[in-house]
Amino acid sequence: MRAWVLPLMITALGCSSAERGALRVDPALAALVPSDAVLLAGARMDTLRATPLYRKWVAGKPQPMLDRLAERIGLDPRKDFRELLIASDGNQTLAVARGNFAERAANNLKHTPRLTYKGYTLLGDERAALVFINSSTAAAGPAPALRALLDGRNRRRAPSALLAKAGTLPASTQVWIVSSNTSTLAGELPSSGNLAMLGKILAMLDSFTAAADLRAGLRLSAEGSSPKEADARTICDAVRGLVGLARLNTPDDAPELLRAYDGIRVEQAQRAVRLKAEIAEDLLDALLARFQKGGLPGPGLKPRLPGLQPPETRAGGK
Repeated sequence: MRAWVLPLMITALGCSSAERGALRVDPALAALVPSDAVLLAGARMDTLRATPLYRKWVAGKPQPMLDRLAERIGLDPRKDFRELLIASDGNQTLAVARGNFAERAANNLKHTPRLTYKGYTLLGDERAALVFINSSTAAAGPAPALRALLDGRNRRRAPSALLAKAGTLPASTQVWIVSSNTSTLAGELPSSGNLAMLGKILAMLDSFTAAADLRAGLRLSAEGSSPKEADARTICDAVRGLVGLARLNTPDDAPELLRAYDGIRVEQAQRAVRLKAEIAEDLLDALLARFQKGGLPGPGLKPRLPGLQPPETRAGGK
């Protein structure tokens, strides 16, 4: 995936509810998902904007990455999008969105280079471009991927299996990810530092699902499936170890961190690993305030925990 996707995914990954029902992906966006997609990430921006956390911590606040993105593509996900969907086949990534933004973007991007293709105007260059499919639907990504998307619009094709997986998520979800190839997701994470461990965990999974609800604090659920039950046990033990080490590194003046760790539950069910986290609204506010001031410490972990290495390392590779 390209680096421009990360700000969109950060927008999308804030955040599942215990309520069960069918998550509904906008049909116009679902029709644009390639049948060979291995990763989908979605954000229902209209409902996300209504959450207390968004109103307090995002609306009207400077967000440098999103500000730069809005300047670059002429659209602001915080204002112009009603629903956002990111799809990757492991090689190329597309972001498609619904909203009422064509005129706004056309004015903002009137000096942007243009490419033409089968009656459509691609705003940008071969590396990254934006196309308006109609007045309420836009797609962004590498120009070759956009051309392939436009070519396939009127062809009958099998729906992506990931859309069916997304349909099993709670109806109240604002933000979600489903993946059938976790190396695509792991590849977006740094190879060193605290997030490197998350990348190694994802690399040991066959599939991954996460969903979040921010209507009252944070309710997050995530589940991954491993090739072997032993791998799932290793991941489960490692995640519990991460939480335990984080607790040990909690400063005396940060009792809210201990409360947050208390809300995390990890369990194994054969080859599946499930994580649930619930953080009350007042606690989430306290954590974000501390983070904003630069006072939220990392867990202080070393790059590896015993028994948790990428598959090639465990198999005796380099």
